[in-house]
Amino acid sequence: MHKKRWAQTSNCARGIKEPLPSSFRLLTWNIDFASKAPKRRLAAALEYIRRDVFECKTPSERPNPCCILLQEVSVQAFTLILANEWVQGSFLVVPSSTEKWPHGAHYGNVTLISRMLPVCGAFTIDFSNSNMTRNGLFVDLKLAVPAPPHAPRLSDGIVQMRIANTHLESLPQGARARPEQLGIIAESLQEYDLHGGVVGGDMNAIGPSDMRIAEQVGLTDAWQGSEEEEEGITWGHQPPSQYPPRRLDKVLWVARGGVEVEEPVRVGVGAKCGTGEWISDHYGLVTNVHVPARYSLFRHRILRRRGRRTGGARRCDYSAGYGAGEPTMKTAFASVALFVSGALAQFMINTPSNVVECEPLQLNWQGGTRDILPGATPNGIAIESFPQTNSTSYTWLVNIASGTSIGLTVRDNTGVAAQSAAVTVNPGSMSFPYLIGHKICLVLRVLMLCAASPGPTVSDSGSSTAPATVTGGSSTAGTGTATGASSSPTSTSTSKSGASANIAQFGAAGIIGVAVAALFL
Repeated sequence: MHKKRWAQTSNCARGIKEPLPSSFRLLTWNIDFASKAPKRRLAAALEYIRRDVFECKTPSERPNPCCILLQEVSVQAFTLILANEWVQGSFLVVPSSTEKWPHGAHYGNVTLISRMLPVCGAFTIDFSNSNMTRNGLFVDLKLAVPAPPHAPRLSDGIVQMRIANTHLESLPQGARARPEQLGIIAESLQEYDLHGGVVGGDMNAIGPSDMRIAEQVGLTDAWQGSEEEEEGITWGHQPPSQYPPRRLDKVLWVARGGVEVEEPVRVGVGAKCGTGEWISDHYGLVTNVHVPARYSLFRHRILRRRGRRTGGARRCDYSAGYGAGEPTMKTAFASVALFVSGALAQFMINTPSNVVECEPLQLNWQGGTRDILPGATPNGIAIESFPQTNSTSYTWLVNIASGTSIGLTVRDNTGVAAQSAAVTVNPGSMSFPYLIGHKICLVLRVLMLCAASPGPTVSDSGSSTAPATVTGGSSTAGTGTATGASSSPTSTSTSKSGASANIAQFGAAGIIGVAVAALFL
C-alpha cells in the first residue's frame, strides 16, 4: 500500500458542495531554468511564495483559494514540486509528470491549483510553430456567482472558467510565432461553456509588434500602466542586463467574459536564495480574479465560439494524475420562445429556406459579432426544447402546423439572443388535419428524443402577441392572439389548449442555449 501516493481529491463529476469560492489569487512566475542551481532556486521560490506571497507561516497552513503558474521549471527540479510538503497539502499539480510536456522539452510550465478550487479538466496544446518546445497549459475551474446581499442562499449559481499558463516563443526570431501562439490560447479561453478566461505567463514582449498582440486576439491586459513604467517591468534587473529592462510577463484576460481581473503587482523583487543567488531573473506577478454578482454578469458579452484553430498544434487532455478529465464543452438547446425583432447579438443562426410540416429540418448556427445590442432578447411562453449537443447543427422534426410563422433564436444563459428572419411552415406530403398531424409529429419527435433526460412539463396556456412580418432584420409590428403559446399564422388564427411539451433539463449556469423560437398555434 502506497501511503504517500498522490490521489484524486477534486472532480466536478462527483458533485460540488457549496460554498464554492467566487474569487482566487493568481500568481505567475518564470523561475529561470538556465541559471545555476535550478533545484535550490525552485525550492527557494516555493518557500518565498508560501511565506511572503500567501503568508502561510508553516507548510501545513493552507492558503486561501489560489492558482500558481510557473514557467521554465527544469526537468531536474520538477520532482521537488511533488515532494514539497506545502504543495502536497494544499495543491493539485498539473501536469503530474514531465512526460506531459512537449517531446524533448528540458523545461516547461507547471500549474498549481488550490484544493479549495474544484478542477473540472485540464489539457495542453503543444505549439507546432515552436522551435523551443513551448505550449499552453489549461485548467478549468468551477466558481460560485456571489448571491445578492442578504440572500438566503450560499450562491447565485456556479460558473466554469479557464486558466491558461504559457511561455511564448523567445527572442526576435520568435516574433512571427508569438501572435499565432497567443491566438490559439485566446480561442481556447473563449469557448461556449466558459464564463471567463485568464492567461498568465512569460509573453516575451520584446518588440513593438508584441505590444499589440493581446488586443489583436481579443484579450485585455490587466496592467493599466504604460510599457515604460518601472512598476510594470518584470525582467532585466536581476541581474542587470546588457538589454533594456522589459515587461515580459503579463496577465491577460477575456474582458466582459464573466470574471474580473485586478491590476497585478510584482513579487520576487530582490528575492534571493540563502546562498545568495537570485531566485529568478524574472519578477513574478500576483493578482485577484473574481466573479461579480449576478446582476453584473448581464453586462458582459457572451463569449464567441470559434473552432479550435490550433494551426497543427497538438492538444492533449489530461485524464490521469489528479483525476480531472477533459473539460465538458457542450452546446445546450434551450426553450422555444416568441420571435421578436432585433439586431443579432453574439451568435448567428441561419434562416432555413424551406420549412416543411412533419419533415426534418436542419438548424445551423455559428459565432456572431463581438458587441451586444440591447433589445435582442426573445419573450413569450416556452413550448419546445431539445437535447444537449456538442455540434453546431441540429435536425428537428418540424411539429408546427403549416401556415405558422416561426423564427429561430440563439440564446445564452444570461438571456442574450440572436434571431433569424421569420419563415412560414409549408405544407408537407403528410397533409393531415392540424390536430392529427401535430400529434403524429409529436410522437415521432418523442421517439427521436427518447434518450434525452426528461424535465419539467410546461403547459401550453395563456396568450401572447407576436410580430407579423420581418424584413431585412427588422420587424413590422402586427398582432395575433393565440391560446396555448405564441403564434403568428399568416392567414388565419386558431386556438388550442391542453397541449404540453417535455423540456429537456440542463444546467443553465455557464451553458450556452441554442433555441428554436416558434410562433406556435
